[in-house]
Amino acid sequence: MKSLAPLPTPDRIVDLDGRVHTGWFERPFSLVNLEDAAPFADAREGGGLIGAWLARRRGSPIERKARALALKRWHYTSVVSDRILFGCAVVDVGYVGNAFAYVVDRVTGRKHEYSTLTPGAAGILIASNSLDGTTSIRFPGFGALALHNDSKTGLRRIEASLEGSKRSGRPPLEASIAIRDDGASPPPIVCVDEPEPHTCLYTHKVYALEAEGRVVAGDLGDAFDRTTGLAGLDYNVGYRPRETYWNWAAAAGRSAAGVRLGFNLTAHRRPGEGMNSRGDDAGDCGLWLDGERVKLEHVVFEYDRADLMSEWRIRDDEGLVDLRFSPAGERAEDVNAGLVVSRFHQPYGTFRGRLRSRSGTSHVLEDVYGVVEQHFARW
Repeated sequence: MKSLAPLPTPDRIVDLDGRVHTGWFERPFSLVNLEDAAPFADAREGGGLIGAWLARRRGSPIERKARALALKRWHYTSVVSDRILFGCAVVDVGYVGNAFAYVVDRVTGRKHEYSTLTPGAAGILIASNSLDGTTSIRFPGFGALALHNDSKTGLRRIEASLEGSKRSGRPPLEASIAIRDDGASPPPIVCVDEPEPHTCLYTHKVYALEAEGRVVAGDLGDAFDRTTGLAGLDYNVGYRPRETYWNWAAAAGRSAAGVRLGFNLTAHRRPGEGMNSRGDDAGDCGLWLDGERVKLEHVVFEYDRADLMSEWRIRDDEGLVDLRFSPAGERAEDVNAGLVVSRFHQPYGTFRGRLRSRSGTSHVLEDVYGVVEQHFARW
């Protein structure tokens, strides 16, 4: 088993000599400079003649532009209250951008979704790191969405004003949410992974953050305070393999005893592998239990790929995770934009089961609302 203790965080991910710091780290990086990792950019551009051509032009404006276009970036935040699940993201994959938001009524199961694709990632800005700055989009037909980060105050804010659609009966959505994230209660999981040789991925994830605010979409929505609102953050930048397949599960809520908890569980696999195959370990797996961060090495998703609305089961190798997930509905998207393909299924619903710390403290889950995901992407 790899070390369970996080590494001290250097000033930057990539040193001046091009060396990449990999592993999992105590705190987020203030300088997320993956563009300086030349080997990753060369490999992502296909190697061969193109890679050789870029290598000869290393440091030139066109070579740096190619590196920037090869980076995939997204910033996702979710918030759950007693009444709703709300999620939103801004995505930049270089030659195309995407943004989405959704709100689900936990009582009735109704949902409203908002999404857009933007050629060349027009109108999209991703914060240069996960600590400070703003991720945003403003695009006709979608509206405006901003994710603000301020490490000095320990606050993250979501401001959304999204357009409705008379044709689909979707009402406009307004959201204003404040999320408390001081970096310590709970602490994040911060990783720099190499999913494949010559690829590099930076992630900053944390769940069970206290949140307060309001979300309104017609007669669907909620106003919540810090006693009922919990949030999660997923900030991701990297040179990814050309084709990626993953399972993911995430939620924030309270145990049957009222303890604040959350989890981020990921399994990286290749299409065609058996459902129970170990696949590749995911560095960003973890639990947050009553303020304690628990890093995990490996989880297994068991479910019926032909029926994603049947029960899912998620377990780890140490016996710290034993969850069952019952879907209440699903978000799905099938995007084929030429160079970019995304086949995305994200059921939402209720987790029940048990989470345990390594000290032996056990937490029973009876009604924790969140999502699972099956996603194939060609970048």
